[in-house]
Amino acid sequence: MSDFVDETYKRVEEIINYNRLNIRSFEEVIDVSNNSIGTAIRRKSSFKSNVLNKILHSFPEINPTWLLTGKEEMLLKGTNEPSSTYKIKDINSRVKDSLLYLLEEDKDVKEIIAFQVAEVLKK
Repeated sequence: MSDFVDETYKRVEEIINYNRLNIRSFEEVIDVSNNSIGTAIRRKSSFKSNVLNKILHSFPEINPTWLLTGKEEMLLKGTNEPSSTYKIKDINSRVKDSLLYLLEEDKDVKEIIAFQVAEVLKK
């Protein structure tokens, strides 16, 4: 008989905390049904492979060996920030690029801004 005890739920909870998410937000990020992760954690249940795959896909900095076995480090080498930090930086970068594009390339936006600046300067 094996002495193996599946404590993957503890490591999933650690990922949630590390990324400063609540359980519901985590479920949304990995695209699983509402309360499925919370229920599994409360029941100290194991996760099906499709859920583990979704976690690893959504959080590529997580070491699969650690997630499955608890051995090695939680993060893969070369990653030291939560995935949510990367996503925020990516979103900020895309917003900045879109705004710059609008300011530089969109004729209507240029006209509106020029009008608004002229109105401010009149005051």
